[in-house]
Amino acid sequence: MVRKISLWALAALLATVPLAAQGYFEVQQGSVQVAITPLVGTQPIEAFYSYDNTQFRSLCPLVESDATVMFLYQDPTGQLYLFIIHGPNSAPVQGVNSSAQFMIQGVPAGADFVLQDDPANMDPNDVYNVAAGQLAWVWAPARTDGGVLGPLALDFDITLTPGIISGIQRIVFKYGDINAPQSVELSITDPVAIKGMANQPPVASLVVSPAEPRARQEITFDASASYDPDGQIVEYRWDFNGDGIVDLTSTDPVVRYTYPSGGSFNVQLTLVDNVGIPTVFNYPLYVSAITVVATRSISTTTALPGYTFRVTVRIHTDQDLVGAGLEEDIPVGWEITPVENGGAVFKRPTTQWVFLDTIRAGTDRVITYDLTVPRAELLTAVRLPQQFCITGIFQAKVPDIVVEVGGESCVQVNDCLSVLEAVAHMIPARAPGEEDRVDLRLSESISVDQLLRAGELWRTERPVVATCGERIDLETLKLITAYAEACVPIDRPLPEMPVPTVTAHRTILTPIPCEGVVLGFYDPAGQPLGNKFTVKVEITTDQDVYGVGLDEDLPVGWRVTPLQNDGFIYKPNGTQWALTDTLRAGDMRVIIYEVEVPPTTTVEAPPPEGCRVLSSEQIVGRVDTGQPCVEVEVAGQNRVDLTDCLSVLVAISRWDVARDTIDLSLSDKITFQQVQRAIAFWLQDEPVPRTCGDGKVTYELMKEIIARWLTGYPICELLPGAALEYCEDR
Repeated sequence: MVRKISLWALAALLATVPLAAQGYFEVQQGSVQVAITPLVGTQPIEAFYSYDNTQFRSLCPLVESDATVMFLYQDPTGQLYLFIIHGPNSAPVQGVNSSAQFMIQGVPAGADFVLQDDPANMDPNDVYNVAAGQLAWVWAPARTDGGVLGPLALDFDITLTPGIISGIQRIVFKYGDINAPQSVELSITDPVAIKGMANQPPVASLVVSPAEPRARQEITFDASASYDPDGQIVEYRWDFNGDGIVDLTSTDPVVRYTYPSGGSFNVQLTLVDNVGIPTVFNYPLYVSAITVVATRSISTTTALPGYTFRVTVRIHTDQDLVGAGLEEDIPVGWEITPVENGGAVFKRPTTQWVFLDTIRAGTDRVITYDLTVPRAELLTAVRLPQQFCITGIFQAKVPDIVVEVGGESCVQVNDCLSVLEAVAHMIPARAPGEEDRVDLRLSESISVDQLLRAGELWRTERPVVATCGERIDLETLKLITAYAEACVPIDRPLPEMPVPTVTAHRTILTPIPCEGVVLGFYDPAGQPLGNKFTVKVEITTDQDVYGVGLDEDLPVGWRVTPLQNDGFIYKPNGTQWALTDTLRAGDMRVIIYEVEVPPTTTVEAPPPEGCRVLSSEQIVGRVDTGQPCVEVEVAGQNRVDLTDCLSVLVAISRWDVARDTIDLSLSDKITFQQVQRAIAFWLQDEPVPRTCGDGKVTYELMKEIIARWLTGYPICELLPGAALEYCEDR
């Protein structure tokens, strides 16, 4: 049994440590491969391992509970050993032992387990059979177990394969400074390889330039900073795509390679030193695809015979290009006019451009040309509408690339443009007598001037130029507004927007409260009175919307006069309003208009007895938006009552005492003079003129007239404490 040493003595022995063994050592398990250095101590292996029969625990300071700890140990004589120590169970169960089985291979000749834990009380199930490659330990709760294998020469390759293990949860390999060792965590299922080499392998270093390479670009791989600690590197083996096949073997540390296409690669560099020891180094590399893009844009989707439109080809590259050219294939008979050649030389007969200089990485070149469609008489053999397309190829010699021109390629030739296309290419008339014109070379984005002109054409119901007489309706105007406000070309979809909550509320202000519109009344000049009323529509939204339309449906013959449009355009024919603007979240737009009912409108006659019934008409309207598309009914008041006679109370409130006649312009409040006249009507039991059914001032009504005069309450407000009346027969 090895004696136990005191902790202070151990510290003293560890204070001076000999140099570590020369050579290279590593531990490997699966993808884990770590270079290690042996722990160098000042004690013999027996003293450093140290165990105690009385306490049943190892005294080695590197032991860990529930773990198998392994490390290489160099003793004071320079001999090298492999320690295997199984730690105690942190939660021991009485009568339940821990156990560990390993297969061992590669033990060098002359090496064996020179130290076995607690040989005097060794469990009969313990096995140290190196020749058969079998190891097994069984140890009681709270105890440790293990052994020391050696001595080992500098060249060895030992593999320990775990078998059945109980009470052990980890395998830890320790290395480095014996007083503060580093650790490698290993699994308890996979083989553990421990290797030693007298010769140290090369140390790899690799620099790739450029750091962000592209396909078909020459890349420099520089391994000049690699070195061999105890010799020299004699060979560099390069596997540029990581497929396991060596693409290049060189004695020069600097090589060049070009990837034909982009992608992610694992560059594998193998360094071989002068005694044949290799080091494999992996370098992940992403190579960008060839980023040469040629994109064509066409200024219109529809062209008219004899008209000219514009074509733009934009070339973008992320690498230098030498010997570049563009070739466009246009329809036969179409006339081409170069506008901007982007530094290239243009050849008209073949529609080709050649760049005489280098197109630098990160730059754009733009080629612009106009195409004129043959006149209508030259297209007689073609049935319109007909689609014509342009194709093109962009090429470069260095690097050798061929790229098809993408983007827009086709245009439809027709006799007429759509309203949307015509507005986007419209040049509005500037002076009286001028006509709108169309220029298809303009972009397909709608400008402010074009939007305003579209609104005017909608209001006046005039046809749009080049559309074969088409007119703008409210739906199209809202769409035009949406494209203009969103700054989106008409050949692209409008942006997605949150769905708004749009509200529209209508308020109707009639000339005679409680009566509505009164017909059959005229002023001294013979002009009708009481036949006009006012409508107010309030429109709000909780999200931004592009383009708003209001469509009010009134009875036939009723005339509308706008009083306030609040930025809307009013179209009389159809009673519609359009907002060619953005209605912002939280904003309110207010439209006010006056309605005149024809004085000849027929009014339903009241019944001879009972409740007075008025004729009534309804106003129905809706508000909708261009983008996003939302439609709501106008809420609020929508009924307009019509009558050709007054209630007695209304007649008294409108009585002109001086002229002794009805004046509809008077207020809703009753004056003292009107009370006096009402008393006269009551006392004389006379019918009040222009009242429905020859109405009279009754006893109850007389009291109400006096009450309203004294309280100042208007005739349509309920008196304090009065009960609701469901049937008016006054």
